[in-house]
Amino acid sequence: MGFAVDKKTEKVHVHDPSYGKGPKCGVSSVRRVSPKAVIFDVGGVLVDSPFLAALRWANEWDLPRAALEKLFGEYSRSVEPGEQPPMWHEVECGRVALAEFVEHMGLILGPQLPHDHKARGLTASDFDPFADVQPIPTMIELAEEIKSYGIRTAILTNNVREWRQWRDRIPMELFDPVIDSCEVGLRKPDHAIYSLTCERMGLAPNDCLFLDDHPGNVAAALAVGLDALEVGEDFEAVARTVRDRL
Repeated sequence: MGFAVDKKTEKVHVHDPSYGKGPKCGVSSVRRVSPKAVIFDVGGVLVDSPFLAALRWANEWDLPRAALEKLFGEYSRSVEPGEQPPMWHEVECGRVALAEFVEHMGLILGPQLPHDHKARGLTASDFDPFADVQPIPTMIELAEEIKSYGIRTAILTNNVREWRQWRDRIPMELFDPVIDSCEVGLRKPDHAIYSLTCERMGLAPNDCLFLDDHPGNVAAALAVGLDALEVGEDFEAVARTVRDRL
């Protein structure tokens, strides 16, 4: 792991080559100015990780990992102007229905599945990693505490129109605004969605602290000018780090 200090912003940037190899609280920047708002991702931050849930779902349906990597492997890739985005990006931007994506998934998986494989009958209603999602108490309590200090709390999430159960699992009244990719037609790590979130709050990017479990989304937030933390599996460590910034 290495650290580099940006003398202009007084941020400490962390490079961790062991990312993905164990539980962590990934501190992507350390800033000495208290934020006016804390922006939370949903999956992996406020509720269980949809990435882990998707892996469990794939195991339950006995789906080949290589095919899933082909479908979702470009999750964090930024799309250049005029470039055709991956279909999953379009689902999260609300431009493609989940049912259409699942049909596409069937075409990709079909040649790799036995004729009698149960996944050949897969429908959109069978594909919902948020179906049994549970809130993360430590992070909900953190949001409540932050709001009690008069600091704004918001949500910025990449999500799917058909997956709305998470809204019933957390106290939505804590968060304003709620920026959902499928409602605004933008998704992380597109810089525009971070700018939109700040604009909705009437704040400059450097007034905001962003929490996300995906390193590409954290890196994009930093590039836009937000302070940011990568959230790992040690939520207590994350909460302590956030409290130190307030």
